[in-house]
Amino acid sequence: MGEGQDQLTLTWQLNEEQLKQAPGQVSRLRITVALDYRDAQQVDVFLRRSNEWIGVIDIRFAYAFQPFELLLSAEQTAAALNEGVRLELKGGEQQLWVFDTLFGEETRVLFTPHLLIGEPDSREEEALHTILSLSSIQPFGWMEGCVLDGLYSLQPIQGENRVNPILDLHFSQFFNEQGELLYEDLQGKQADGTFTTIEATLPLAVIAKYRLDHPVVRKALEFFEVTSKKNSGAVIDEDMVSAEGSYTVAYPLAVMARQFKRQDLAEQAIAQILLRRDCLAREQCVYLRYRRKSQEHTFRNWARAFAWYCLGLVKTCVELKNAPFANLAGMDELEAEISRIAGVVMDWRQPDGLWSCFVDDPKTGIDTSGSAGISAALALAASCQLLPSSYMSIANHNLLALSPYLSPDGILTGVAQHNAGGMELQRSGYRVCSQMGLGLWAQLYAYTKY
Repeated sequence: MGEGQDQLTLTWQLNEEQLKQAPGQVSRLRITVALDYRDAQQVDVFLRRSNEWIGVIDIRFAYAFQPFELLLSAEQTAAALNEGVRLELKGGEQQLWVFDTLFGEETRVLFTPHLLIGEPDSREEEALHTILSLSSIQPFGWMEGCVLDGLYSLQPIQGENRVNPILDLHFSQFFNEQGELLYEDLQGKQADGTFTTIEATLPLAVIAKYRLDHPVVRKALEFFEVTSKKNSGAVIDEDMVSAEGSYTVAYPLAVMARQFKRQDLAEQAIAQILLRRDCLAREQCVYLRYRRKSQEHTFRNWARAFAWYCLGLVKTCVELKNAPFANLAGMDELEAEISRIAGVVMDWRQPDGLWSCFVDDPKTGIDTSGSAGISAALALAASCQLLPSSYMSIANHNLLALSPYLSPDGILTGVAQHNAGGMELQRSGYRVCSQMGLGLWAQLYAYTKY
């Protein structure tokens, strides 16, 4: 599907061994979006020869590298292998682009149209295999930042020899040999050499830990400095204070403060957290956004707002406590807020231990990405003695609770879509597969093993 096309036909050529394994197994028919998509599209799936309708792939407000799937019964799987399938677009005005066979390159097989058949011995092991590959790539910015953070957190468990080549592989997708940043922003617009929003800087936390001499680190410092001066010390987009900034700004600043041994950066990191605490955290609530001019709060108690706030808060505190900045003014406030917000999130847990898309509204359904992010923050805080050990038990429980949401090839399902579709989409119960979500799961997995 692409320019002027509204149909896609798929057939499979199986060898003898594959033909023996296929009968009687369910499968997942997958296609992966290649360009940012700000629309809703129903993709009807038919058997190619009999023209029998077998289901629909529901694609809404998708981003590049995001797989979408239709679960097929064993009978439908056999028929699809025998006949092939035809995909037809239905609804939506924006052109939908999906990846083709990509010349059969093995490292990119996840993104090609495919039929996933079979069940592995361990979905957890498949998740580790997937995160530790190019299959976990996401658009540069906060999404790829979640993946890189997950990858780096696995270093103590999986070893540098396994993790570091994958970090290099991911970096090679966005940087040329001169270290210049080449990418498209989350709206599919070319943004080479720039940071379009404060959400784009999350990858810098891992880059600064792993390759401090990388040219993009200095560019990020310049971006933070210019943005801070423009907004009287606040590193924000226009007049909007966002929970993302706790994770995408304060945390990278804290990493850079530790790596460069700069107290001014440490003080700025603390200030960015306290700004979010004062603007976004209200008793039992956390808001995603606050507009300073209109004083409007939006996205109250969205699970990922809690995740961004908690991850940034805990990781900033951990970085600074492991540097010569543990006694700086404000550090005690960060530690106190970690204890307070941990108690708040515990009050919102659902019976299975996870959190709803809007944590105070169970009807919105479990969001696995928000749940993984919150749980990862609790696990890291407990491992660093910022919370009692009982929180590690909770994190371990939630890691098990998330296991059924891993696909057979290790992608996290049950993820609330990114919020380009607004509040209506978030409250609708719509869920997707997401490598970004897998990055948050990987952090939880890693911190429970430390």
